[in-house]
Amino acid sequence: MLKSEAFLTLFSAVEAWLRKQTDADRSVPFHQLVERAAPNNRAVYRYKDDLKEFADLRNAIVHERTDGHVLAEPNDRAVSDLERIHLALLNPPAVIPRFQVRVRTRSTGDSVGTAVTDMREGSFSQLPVLAQGKGVVALLTAQTVVRWMASEVKNELVSLLDTTIETVLPHTEDPNHYCFLSRRATLFDALSRFEEFASKGKDLNAILISEDGKRNQQLLGIITVYDIPTMLETIGVRRVSTGYH
Repeated sequence: MLKSEAFLTLFSAVEAWLRKQTDADRSVPFHQLVERAAPNNRAVYRYKDDLKEFADLRNAIVHERTDGHVLAEPNDRAVSDLERIHLALLNPPAVIPRFQVRVRTRSTGDSVGTAVTDMREGSFSQLPVLAQGKGVVALLTAQTVVRWMASEVKNELVSLLDTTIETVLPHTEDPNHYCFLSRRATLFDALSRFEEFASKGKDLNAILISEDGKRNQQLLGIITVYDIPTMLETIGVRRVSTGYH
């Protein structure tokens, strides 16, 4: 199969999918399909510039085509990139099972010492905190523990084993530094959460994953800022440059 045929087949599939998503007939131009779908679909929003460039490339391929011959052949990179976008749109990667792990938690009445030990042994710096009958009520971080210790310097001696997590939590700089997603959420949804927090000048320390994204459900996984490169690598696509030859 010619690269142009492969490209046009993929593009037609994406276009058909966009028309279905936006309930648009064939009179609506491709660029408008993208603009309509982007606000409601994180994947389309992330790839909207690429999709528009692919539309321009499609036009260059078929423009004034005669005798069934194309006037330009897309390069391997263009076909590969469109294939990846096609897959991402029609079958977006989900947060589960990719980030499914046994999430270690502690209760508000547990000692700070046990939480710190968990962090050291697990090589992580945040720990979901549970309260009886409420599910997750906080996210304890190493920074919060340090701030609490700094506030106790004047007392010279503090006991990590005699101090409860509940006592330390008020030293959290911003209690709204974590959020929840359901197991059906995609990597695009997760990345968008980090971007939403950043746009407000806030840090998102962790995304906690449960069945329906509710705090009183069992935790199925966790995503932290350190996982962003992995997510970007998974869904990332190189921007189209030359496009054809």
